[in-house]
Amino acid sequence: MKRLFLPTLLVFGFIVRLAVAGDVPQVMNFQGRLDNANGTPIMDSTYTVDFRIFDHPTGGNLLWDETQQVPTVDGVFSVVLGSVVPIPGTVFNSDSTFLEVEPIGFGAITPRSRLTSVAYARRAEDADLLDGVPASELEESQEIQNAITQHQLAVNAHHTKTVNADELIAGTLSEARLPHKAIDSSEVQDNSIYAAQLADEPGIAHSFESLKLIGTNTTVLDSAYLVPPAFGYVLVIASGWFYENHVGTDVSVILSLSVDRDSIDFNHTARFEVRPTAPSGNTVENFTIQRVVTAFQGQPVRVFLLGRRSGTGLPNVENLQINAMYFPTSYGTIDSPSSQ
Repeated sequence: MKRLFLPTLLVFGFIVRLAVAGDVPQVMNFQGRLDNANGTPIMDSTYTVDFRIFDHPTGGNLLWDETQQVPTVDGVFSVVLGSVVPIPGTVFNSDSTFLEVEPIGFGAITPRSRLTSVAYARRAEDADLLDGVPASELEESQEIQNAITQHQLAVNAHHTKTVNADELIAGTLSEARLPHKAIDSSEVQDNSIYAAQLADEPGIAHSFESLKLIGTNTTVLDSAYLVPPAFGYVLVIASGWFYENHVGTDVSVILSLSVDRDSIDFNHTARFEVRPTAPSGNTVENFTIQRVVTAFQGQPVRVFLLGRRSGTGLPNVENLQINAMYFPTSYGTIDSPSSQ
């Protein structure tokens, strides 16, 4: 173990190693200890220390330097060289490099410490050889030229080889790799694609009414209408809220989603009731009704929201929305829970 004495300070034992993470960093760890001339640690404090790298043990060219504020504990300190001024990779182009440490006010510690091969791992930032062959000697060979052509690297390259569905793995081709309009009608063989292979797209019909008064007779409050392009299913959802300003009156309301505009469908209903004994004031209650209707190609589907009230109150339906959504495919069934 080498001791480097100064009149009042010394460095005792040091470790220099590269930090390793991702790209080659421009920093090195450095650890040491500052002792008095009699070998005891200096007083714990923070000292201003210059760090320099030269290409010669004495004199020579200054390759890099920085100044840090270095705290000590029992004389021991640890710093990251390059955290103030990054260490350029060219520093290690020299055959030998030497680190000089100078606590300000005490003079430089001598002799300088030679940096060993661990620090030279930074040369990986600018590799000299590829499998023993200098990079300058690598040229484009005829073999490489024949293996990869400009045509095969073109973004819009088209090849005659047929690729069928069995050769495509889900997720292997992203949208970014399929240029816009890369395939046009001239590249599709006549009669090679027929209607059954083209999936119908979903569609939607929507209606909104802000306020509807519910009458004593069965009345159409709103309806949803669409014509499906093929056999499928139509999901109809009606939603909103009941509203009544209650002043001791009673009221009973029934709403229904029905395919018959004159008849309540009691399998698809929502109900609202307020008794005379209820406190006076505004009464609001949300509702949602939904149903699924089988649809056939070209045959209109129309679903009506019917309403009817009884009693002396005057209820309204507010924020009424109806959505009818067409789906070309059924993907399964819903099973009721087992009784066991």
